[in-house]
Amino acid sequence: MRKLAISAGSILSLLIANTVFSAEEYVPPKTSFGVPDVQGVWNYKTRTGLERPDTYEGALEVDEATMLEKMVSTPDYIAFLEATGAEAPGDHNVGGYNGFWITPGDALAQMNGKYRTSLIVDPPNGKIPWKEDGPATRRSQRSDLPMGFAESDGPEGRTLSDRCLVSFSSTAPFMSSLYNNHMQIVQSPTHVVLLAEMVHNARIVRIDQDFRDLPFEQWLGDSIGYYEGDSLVVQTRNFNPWQVDKEQMISENITLTERFTRVADDKIHYAFTIDDPDLYTQPWTSEMPMYTGEDLYEYACHEGNYAMKAILAGARRLEADARAAEQ
Repeated sequence: MRKLAISAGSILSLLIANTVFSAEEYVPPKTSFGVPDVQGVWNYKTRTGLERPDTYEGALEVDEATMLEKMVSTPDYIAFLEATGAEAPGDHNVGGYNGFWITPGDALAQMNGKYRTSLIVDPPNGKIPWKEDGPATRRSQRSDLPMGFAESDGPEGRTLSDRCLVSFSSTAPFMSSLYNNHMQIVQSPTHVVLLAEMVHNARIVRIDQDFRDLPFEQWLGDSIGYYEGDSLVVQTRNFNPWQVDKEQMISENITLTERFTRVADDKIHYAFTIDDPDLYTQPWTSEMPMYTGEDLYEYACHEGNYAMKAILAGARRLEADARAAEQ
């Protein structure tokens, strides 16, 4: 059983968190088969970004007054998105979801009574620790893909989100997006399912097993898991290369380690560590809370739906108009 070594800052963060959890004297429940019970529907919406904005002057935690002073209110944020995004006025805008559907969270992520200014906690500066040539390597990984640039005579060249193949937002690891920030955890003695509401991605985690030598790469990677204390630990490798284009944090040689620790009946402490020596100078760690969520709803997006026909038909019309203009 392989277990990824995490950085000293990550260990310190976990030790501090565990100390706070112990002080609260919360005893996490167990399943009928004797492992930490982290099952349920969980909401992970937050306005805290992955990296720390300069406006917080390097502070990892701030109080509520500082948060409200620095952060644009949710109504103003949604109004800005409607004015500049899918609902922006103009003859060329076909429309999209309005503000009713947008749920990015009303506050920064709250951990141990303070508001976090970045999900990244290690390195302490809250920034991705890129190698000097890391961004260029990342761009080359994406530019070598056979699809995903929204340029094709057929559906094969459209993006993964256009084709409804995988979630539009990041679910490996989980990070908050504009909407549908719910996931569900289901446990059995041999497997765990991590189901994302957004495009109903389901990662199947094999418990106490090794990574497989498969002749292909799965969309959501090869995931194995184990229990450590009160935590469910999930490690994932070997993502499908096409997914490199879609996931913000997925790269060709990544090892993703996630930890799910129930710290209250209605709260999970979620942490993830990304290790990729091709891109980063060190493994780096992020964390955020997940709270008891509402029931999941069907996300009825599937490959081959009528929207794909409309996208391709629109492209053919533009090509026909261009040819007519040349005559």
